[in-house]
Amino acid sequence: MKKNLAWFTAGALLCFIVTFLLDMRQNEAAPVAASADLEQSLDSLADSIKEAGQFVRNHKWYGSEREQIEAYRHILRQLSNALDHHAHMDPDFPYFQELNTRTKSGMDNSDQRYLIARLNGEGVYRVWGDRGGSRRLDITLYGEDDMAPSIATLTTDDLLIDEDGSIEVIIGGDKVAGNWLPAQAGPVRLLIRQIHSNWSEESPGALHIDRIDEARPTYPLLSSATLAKRIDATAQKFSTGVVRWPEMSRTRFAKLFPANTLTPPQDTGGEGGLAGRLMVGGHFELAEDEALIITAWPSTASYQGIQLGHHWWESLDYANRQSSLTVDQAQLSSDGAYHYVLSANDPGVPNWLDTEGFQRGVILMRYDGMPVAELPKDQHPSVQLVMFEELRSHLPADTPIISAEARQRAIAIRRQHVQQRFNY
Repeated sequence: MKKNLAWFTAGALLCFIVTFLLDMRQNEAAPVAASADLEQSLDSLADSIKEAGQFVRNHKWYGSEREQIEAYRHILRQLSNALDHHAHMDPDFPYFQELNTRTKSGMDNSDQRYLIARLNGEGVYRVWGDRGGSRRLDITLYGEDDMAPSIATLTTDDLLIDEDGSIEVIIGGDKVAGNWLPAQAGPVRLLIRQIHSNWSEESPGALHIDRIDEARPTYPLLSSATLAKRIDATAQKFSTGVVRWPEMSRTRFAKLFPANTLTPPQDTGGEGGLAGRLMVGGHFELAEDEALIITAWPSTASYQGIQLGHHWWESLDYANRQSSLTVDQAQLSSDGAYHYVLSANDPGVPNWLDTEGFQRGVILMRYDGMPVAELPKDQHPSVQLVMFEELRSHLPADTPIISAEARQRAIAIRRQHVQQRFNY
């Protein structure tokens, strides 16, 4: 009897152990048939990354070590932006994509915070939030492509703001009272520019977007076919961006205008710029013992700024270096002009623009909010190439000397503002 009980107990224990071990096994899902579209779209994206590397390595701008580094960073930034814009963004349930120090593209303005959303032109959207303290807030609707002309714009002067600083803008649908932008059928792109001139005092607003018309789905639903289309669109936008921006620098600037010269002011609203904004462009080529003096004059613009970029068409480091200046940051000379100095080494003058070790690069100047979008010819910026050691003889005699400590204090202010602007 005792022997039988022992066998029964041992058998029960063995059964318990086997059952426990079976339950502890990692459960494996039944295999699901793979989506050929998903696989092909991801393969296409991978191919486009490889092709991007081949493109930059064979490009005119793939020269110095700094340019080679920025070539690959250009690829990474274009990939990040394309993923945000197409793979992750749902036009029915949009969130704003932000261009910041990590996602620079298209010669981004050092003084701006960009908010971007891809929308369905048949829908109706509501932008809401807080106006903030930026110098300008301009809201523009474009066709889908980055170079598409503007459909409609609400400028700072157009916007109606509540007393508490809150703001609401309706986009698309029938015209409504208040802030409204008309749309057009098909995919459209919303771009909000928050522009800062006095970095010490101006903070960005907090803006958000929702689709509000009855045709909007109840909730997001993602199918394999939809995701495959998004990945394909990502690959296309990525490939286009990798090629477009350095080619713009090569064909629109370096090929058409000599180095160390500037274009006349022009309105670029027809090619993806802000309607009514005047822009002056150029490109520099400087030896280490050379400097470029750009002389500009005060204007009626509510915002006026200058910045440097590299030829992959992205701004230089504007948080940790003084590679850009607004008229609020620059010093006006005794002759009534702003004299900006481009050079590799700090010359100890107030309006130095740091070329960040690049021997060649891009210059952009912007004039926003002018009563009339026109700059008198005698106020067009001018350029003078000089030897670095002779620089002061070409500037007003009373141009002050800026110490290294003062320069670092100014840069600390810049970094703090950028941290606040992008919530870093």
